[in-house]
Amino acid sequence: MKHTNEVQAALTAKIAINRTSGYEDKDITLVLDYAFRRFFGANTNMLLLSCTGKTKEQIMPEVMKILKSDNQYEKYLEDYKNDTV
Repeated sequence: MKHTNEVQAALTAKIAINRTSGYEDKDITLVLDYAFRRFFGANTNMLLLSCTGKTKEQIMPEVMKILKSDNQYEKYLEDYKNDTV
């Protein structure tokens, strides 16, 4: 499997976006919590608390920092934009 080191950042971003006001889907929350506990041996409580009460617009700068660190998300976005234009 390629780039498995990027999985945690991508799942963290998904948790953050899913937990913002007006967006939470309980099924997605359960699946992501399961993934963090099983794959990383991590508890998502602190992450969930940091997202509570924020809007998607408020959380996105933090999400982008997570996605930009130690992965190729910016390159993916650039390639995606080039492929769709």
